[in-house]
Amino acid sequence: MADSLDVFEKRLETLENRVFGGSNKDAHYPRMSDPSQCTDVLASAQGSLGKAVAGKKKINKIYDRLQDLQECLDPGKADEMTLSNDAKAEIILAEEDLLLQQAARLETLQQLQGALDSEHIRGVGELSSRLQELSRIQVAQQDEAGQLSEETLQLLATYNNIINLLSKQFVKWDETLTKMEQVKFTKKPLD
Repeated sequence: MADSLDVFEKRLETLENRVFGGSNKDAHYPRMSDPSQCTDVLASAQGSLGKAVAGKKKINKIYDRLQDLQECLDPGKADEMTLSNDAKAEIILAEEDLLLQQAARLETLQQLQGALDSEHIRGVGELSSRLQELSRIQVAQQDEAGQLSEETLQLLATYNNIINLLSKQFVKWDETLTKMEQVKFTKKPLD
């Protein structure tokens, strides 16, 4: 009994995969409150199919060979039928370097598995909140540093303006003093 139930489950799963493919089958199942309603619908569908194919020998032959037809439509089977063993060997040999690289990477990953399973790596989830806090602080400090840079540039500009004004004032004072000295030296007192 258990074996026949397993066989039935496998057939049902195969049928569901064929009907629904990769989509979510739970979303497409009709919601029926009465399970006998489902069997009635299936019996009705089987009866309709039986009436549709009654007396049609070609369709019955197709039903008999349905498993063979599905095998022919399988892409893996198509490769198996079209490629000889020598061609498959050539493909593998052509990709030998890539396969060796992948094998070396897998070996390296296996050697580093201990590091990946370390307590430090497992603790990353616990530290993520602290990392977010540090990131927030860093952003705030960057904003503050940008503001300080702008203020420093403004202070430097003000300082340069003051130095320029003082330099111009000293130049004017120097010119005035030079003129006064020239006037003094050009006028000699008469003794």
